[in-house]
Amino acid sequence: MRRYAGPGPALPAVVAVLVLLLPGCGGGTGSADASPSASTAPVATVPALLGPVGLAQAADGIVWAAFAGTDAIAPLDGEGQPGTPIEVGDTPLRITALDGSMWVTTIMDGLLHQVLPTSATVVRSIDLGGQPEGLTTFAGHLFVVLQAAAELVEVDPADGSVVQRYRVGGEPRLVAAGDDALYVGDFARCRVVRITPGSGGTPVRSAAVCSGVQDLEVLDGRVWAACMTDGTVVALDPRTLAVLDTVRVEGDPDGLAPGPGADLLVSLQDGPSLAVLDTATGSVDRVFTGTTGPLDDRANADVLERDGTAYLSDYAGNRVQVVPLDR
Repeated sequence: MRRYAGPGPALPAVVAVLVLLLPGCGGGTGSADASPSASTAPVATVPALLGPVGLAQAADGIVWAAFAGTDAIAPLDGEGQPGTPIEVGDTPLRITALDGSMWVTTIMDGLLHQVLPTSATVVRSIDLGGQPEGLTTFAGHLFVVLQAAAELVEVDPADGSVVQRYRVGGEPRLVAAGDDALYVGDFARCRVVRITPGSGGTPVRSAAVCSGVQDLEVLDGRVWAACMTDGTVVALDPRTLAVLDTVRVEGDPDGLAPGPGADLLVSLQDGPSLAVLDTATGSVDRVFTGTTGPLDDRANADVLERDGTAYLSDYAGNRVQVVPLDR
């Protein structure tokens, strides 16, 4: 299914159901008593943050999460617990860091936001339209995938201007930067598209490489793609976009991130769970299995590694799981 499309916004509808099912707003840590007695002082509660999706690490090393169900981003501590949230736009999905700022896409209102973590403020919002989702940095600029418009947009962070729009086609979702090119996954047409800014920008499209292309990662001279529908992770030649290797990874592969050594971290929507793929040998080790259940492409399970620890977003479970990588 295509997310965030149709007669009503799919992701916020799911969040509404989650809110109804959650016991109160404290994530299950508060008391179930109806009211405090005269001798009991009221307990201040922090509003629950719902539906974490995208993860990113700021320049100071702090990990941030985009909470799609609460229209906010927030820093995380070492246990994955969120700190004070910063409100952004409607349904934030992805975050990236650039020059001391955090940049956030909000898919339902078509905006790209610049957030200063030091002052916890949104200093600028850029209207891109077209359902912005994935984003990355390349050569000092921001590159944003517009899912509905089927484009990759280049944005100058200095003034927020759109430098160029690249036609991707299909149903693009996420983007990864290599040494001299960008790679966009086309979920619907089972392909990867390479775009080289500064050289005419003509997209190069692969043949079908796998079904349900989600996240991409450029690692060790290869472009890796998570194939949710196929249950595989494929390695592509960065120039020809030909498939060099296919690795079976059960559990609906979704997010990718570099791990320690030659490892590639793979988040799985079913759980959500976490697998570690050794890119040197092709072996796969599932290091964590979640209990929330299958996500079925209603949103995403992202993954990020910091100092030998993986952060795994659990959208339906309203939490970020922290998994030590002691392999």
